Amino acid sequence: MESLSFAKRLARSQNKPILMVWEEATEYPLPVLIRNANGRNVVIDNLFESLELNRVIWEYFVPLKLNEQLYEDIYNDIKDTRSQSYIDKFNSDALKVMDANGNIIGTSGAFVELLNFSKFLFKYNLDLTYVKDEAFSYHTKKDFYSSFYLASKYIDYSILVNKNVRSEILKLADIYFDEALTFLNAIEDEGKKSQLQRLNLTKLKEDLIRNKPRRVLRQLKKFEDEEIDMVNKPLVSFLYYTTYRLLNEKENFEALESEISSLNLKQAQLIVNLNQ
Repeated sequence: MESLSFAKRLARSQNKPILMVWEEATEYPLPVLIRNANGRNVVIDNLFESLELNRVIWEYFVPLKLNEQLYEDIYNDIKDTRSQSYIDKFNSDALKVMDANGNIIGTSGAFVELLNFSKFLFKYNLDLTYVKDEAFSYHTKKDFYSSFYLASKYIDYSILVNKNVRSEILKLADIYFDEALTFLNAIEDEGKKSQLQRLNLTKLKEDLIRNKPRRVLRQLKKFEDEEIDMVNKPLVSFLYYTTYRLLNEKENFEALESEISSLNLKQAQLIVNLNQ
């Protein structure tokens, strides 16, 4: 497939990531190692010419081969809003795994003599049904709310994926948080302060998932200097509760337990389980 817009539509409808490569990169062979049905490792001389692997790729991804003529337009869209490491991934000849909006989740890395394609497939075997509704809302209308809710959903999704790709899903969430902040800064709204507070509090969940409870505790202490909006208080309670769970401070987390919804109790337990 060579149409980015069509690949995005297909990715949304199939809840799959996109596997993108620059067209010129396919002019050179990419040897890969893959485990066959008998459990044996087999070397395929060129991923780009293997009909068998093409079928496998379609099972996991929406494959996309982009012409370099599109480079400048895409680059101009991201050059001022992405980190240098992201730009480097975009520029590279590596295989790029993207979400349905064309944001890079991860890559195959620098080309080596042999890419272990079985490990690559295992890492990026992502069923994006979990974020389907939020992704559709974002596609329909890009604003603070759709960006924020998609970012938040990706944080929750990171808890469910395999650990090898978790940090990349969290970085993807940050892309949408940054977009949400840009939208928020551009509007004048009486609820703006509360929304900014909620965004900053929600981002703290990332550090809980990364098992950095003391960092979260320090950040929460800073929030004590400002008035917590009523709508954000359940989130603050959840953050404190999960932090104390990770720190195994039983007296503190038991005191908060009655304030936490059953859904958030389950999520807190999932985060604790990740870090045991």
